[in-house]
This record gives sequence, C-alpha cells and structure tokens, in this order.
Amino acid sequence: MKKVKRAVGYVCDIPIPGTDMVISKEDQRIRMVKYAEREGVDLVHVFEDGDYTQDFINRPGVQALLNCRENCDTLLVERVWCFSRKMKDLRPLIAELDKKNFQLVASSYLWDCVSQQVRQRYMGALAEKQREAARAKADTKQGQAAA
Repeated sequence: MKKVKRAVGYVCDIPIPGTDMVISKEDQRIRMVKYAEREGVDLVHVFEDGDYTQDFINRPGVQALLNCRENCDTLLVERVWCFSRKMKDLRPLIAELDKKNFQLVASSYLWDCVSQQVRQRYMGALAEKQREAARAKADTKQGQAAA
C-alpha cells in the first residue's frame, strides 16, 4: 500500500505583473484541495498571507509555516509564484524545507523556468537518490558528533 503524503499548504494573493489581475487565495486553495483529493494527499493545514511581498521569507504566514510542528512531508502550493518567480530567491526557503525533510509541490503544472526547476528538484529517481545521499551524509555527521 502506498504511503499517504501529509501536507501543509500555503497561499497568498499573487499579482500578475503588468496587469490589475490577481490570482486569489481562494482560487489557489480550491485548486490545492482538488489536487490533494486526486493525489491522495492529506492536506492538514493551509497557511496564508494577504499581501504579496518580495521578502516572502518574512511574511507572517511563511514564518508560521516554517515553525509548523505538524508531522508532514510536503509543502503544497498552487504555484511556486506565491513565493517568488526567481529560483535564487527560493533557495533559502528550499534550504529550510530540506531541514524539515519537506518537498515543495505545486498543484498546477506550469512551464515557466522556476516551476520546472522546482519540479525537477523534487520529482524522479535522481531527486530521491540525492535526498538519500543528503540524509546519509547528515546521519554520518551526527554520528561523528555523538562519538
């Protein structure tokens, strides 16, 4: 039997540059819930922020997410744009997620560069091998420190 993924989610209003349009939190939440149901993901909580800011790591909802104590393995977003459209800006968040052994999963399959980079990082056999190697290295360091 396949292990059920447990996830926390995150939403915030996402402005579309050059327009007056916004991808609403509610629209994102609906898409995430449908994805979770379809993929058999237990979505236990959705964190949110009202304002989209460039310094996303300091948004109250993101801080609450990073301090979350839920027993989960996935951060589910409708699209990674809720944080940033630049991979270099996402790296600190990804480092924090790695510490928690979380995957970052987007429920919408977009073709922009940052969405593809995030998808590549967390999907497939190569990504799993990289995670296993990172865990083994961390275990070795902990073992050495304990000795």
